[in-house]
Amino acid sequence: MNLQQLEYALALEKLGSFTQAAKTLHVTQPALSLQIKNLENEIGISLFDRSRTNVEPTERGLKFLLKAGEIVSASKQLKDYAMSLGQQYTGKLKIGVIPTLSPFLIPLFLDDFNQTYQEVSIEVHELLTEQILQKVRLGELDGGVISTPISRQGIEVRPLFYESFFLYQNQESNKVLALESLKLSNIDLGTLWLLEEGNCFRDQVNDICSFKHVKTQTSLKYFCSNIDSLIRMVDHFGGITILPELTTLSLDNDQEKSLVILEGKIREIGFINRKSSGQEHLFEALCTIIERNVPRSMKHKDDREVVDPGIDSNW
Repeated sequence: MNLQQLEYALALEKLGSFTQAAKTLHVTQPALSLQIKNLENEIGISLFDRSRTNVEPTERGLKFLLKAGEIVSASKQLKDYAMSLGQQYTGKLKIGVIPTLSPFLIPLFLDDFNQTYQEVSIEVHELLTEQILQKVRLGELDGGVISTPISRQGIEVRPLFYESFFLYQNQESNKVLALESLKLSNIDLGTLWLLEEGNCFRDQVNDICSFKHVKTQTSLKYFCSNIDSLIRMVDHFGGITILPELTTLSLDNDQEKSLVILEGKIREIGFINRKSSGQEHLFEALCTIIERNVPRSMKHKDDREVVDPGIDSNW
């Protein structure tokens, strides 16, 4: 077994095709197939299911490839590790940020980070949670900012801050609730606007509301993937929606009057990265900058319960 064989196997996992993997690796397809077969013979397990149109890892193969990725990543990060010993803050960070955070969090800290670490560039990709986790695992992203807690093999998690949930209502079409805080039992869930399925924030709203019927009977079916759209729908059509705290910082004075904080659970926001990446000093720098730029009230969980982000621990 050698690093080249592991790299070949990881490329095949990523691309799902012997033809595409061979092209990317600049080798012939027979040469790639031979190396993969030699590796499987040596370790005694089949890494890939070749019976499908797209080549996919077997259950045991996926576990092996996860560990192989850690080894290959570690071998490629020796230079970064040497830089970290000298505290050289240079290079590029590629991070993923979930859509319910990205447009509200990035403006808070990016200028500070750029001024503090002028030789480090940040590349931000707005992606769903599962996409970020997959790309971090495969090394396509260095890290990500998502809703946590999570437990995934090979992934390290650092909590950054905590968000309360707020009800946002249309003051003209609803009886305005002037309470400083509101219990979920008082909410008419039939008027609740939500993000489309597949977004972890929708899953969190499901968790805190435990609702059964939300806008199932309506003449308008609206599928959206961002918070701003929900706010505009409430402003124009009426009804209510639920917002994470960071979102509320961008509302104008009139819109702020439509907010009521919800009692109960909060959501935790954390930074994830692959273990032993060699870029720990850059991750630490980024997390420190983020933490010092979020509001002080969001830095501590206190005794509040963290909502389940609804992320399966499937590998």
